[in-house]
Parts: sequence; structure tokens; C-alpha cells
Amino acid sequence: MTDDDSSAPDRQRHEALTADQVSDWLSRHPDFFEGRETLLASLRISHPQTGGAVSLIERLIATLRARTEQAEGQQQALLNAARHHDQQAGAMRALVLSLLQAESSDALAQTLTAELGERFGVQHLALWRQLAPGEWPQPPTHELDDDTDRWLASTLCGASDTLTLDSATAERLLPGATLNEGRCAVIRLALGDRHGYLVLAHSDKATLPGVMATENMTWLGEVMSRLLLRTPS
Repeated sequence: MTDDDSSAPDRQRHEALTADQVSDWLSRHPDFFEGRETLLASLRISHPQTGGAVSLIERLIATLRARTEQAEGQQQALLNAARHHDQQAGAMRALVLSLLQAESSDALAQTLTAELGERFGVQHLALWRQLAPGEWPQPPTHELDDDTDRWLASTLCGASDTLTLDSATAERLLPGATLNEGRCAVIRLALGDRHGYLVLAHSDKATLPGVMATENMTWLGEVMSRLLLRTPS
């Protein structure tokens, strides 16, 4: 046996190509299969769903079909989100128009309660604010006493927050409401030399109405603050 014969297996092992090398070479020579249609048609790989052997062309068709279905699903999700956003924006516009018609602070709070319940499914609302001398508010407006003010100020993280409700917290924040658990969104209202808090609550801890999202609560709080300042008690 010659040295060349004894080293042949070693040369074969040394010269064996890895899958990554083959893939890299093909990516740099995309025209390799041109004129080699017989070779292309003879390739067999597993089907992504059935696991059976199919031709490369069939596998490519299945892959393209799956990508198309995924893209269509993403497009539909974007369309649904856009429709939902438009509906929410329309409901917000209608809400503000209704609030502008209120002729007193109490009427403003009652209109807000009715509109949020009808348009957004908000189940409970309370408006806490410091009152002018001789003012007697009607629910859902409540006088903001010092104890409630200090408790809310210490509970909130910043000017607004979302809190988990138990029966005791619900009773304190939403007097008269029959609510044993849920979540609420609270935002501090700037009312000139006085201030207040707007509280929206929902019994479902997992899914909240869109109006109770932080950015919507901030906007609603700004609207209510301006209207309360210009509306007589």
C-alpha cells in the first residue's frame, strides 16, 4: 500500500463539506440550478405539515403559502386595530360634545357618568373635589376631605395611577357602589386654587375599558379640569 493510498480516507474526511459550507456556497451562486432542472426536481425534503417527502418546488410553494397567510393575518389585525381606534376616537369626540352642554358642575359629572357607561362600559365613577363654600354636590360628586386627599396622594404613583380594588378600597373611593373587587384608574385634577380626583372603576381585573388607559385618563382629566373651572357650581 502506498502513502497516497493510506492517506486517501483522511483527505476525504478533510475535504468533506459541512451543511453551512454548502448553504454559503449556494447563496453565493444562486444560478447553480439553472440548466440542472433534473437535479432540482429530484431533490426531496420533508413537508412542514405532513412530514412526508415532497419536491423542493412543492416545499417552496407550501412555505410561500404559509408566509402569505401570516401576512394576511397581520394585515387583518392592523385593520381591526385601526377600526377600534377610530371607534374610540369617535366615542371620545361625542363624549366631549355632550360634556360641553352641561350647565353646572353636578350636571357635568352626571353627564360624564352616563356617557362613559353607554359608550365605554365604565361601571362606576366618582368625582372627588374641594368644594366652594355653600356648595352641596350630588353623586357621583363627593367632597374631597383632608383624610381622603392625603390617602389618595400617598397611594398614587404620580398624578395618575391604576389601582387594584378590594371591598374596603372600593367603598372608600366609590361611596355607594356595590363593588367587592376590580380595578380603578385615578387621576388628579388641577382646578385652580383647588384640586380633585377623577376615579373610574371596573369589576374586571384583567380587561379594562380603553378609556381607562393612562393616556386616555390624562386627556379626560384635562378636559374635565377645564370644564369644571368654567362651569358654575
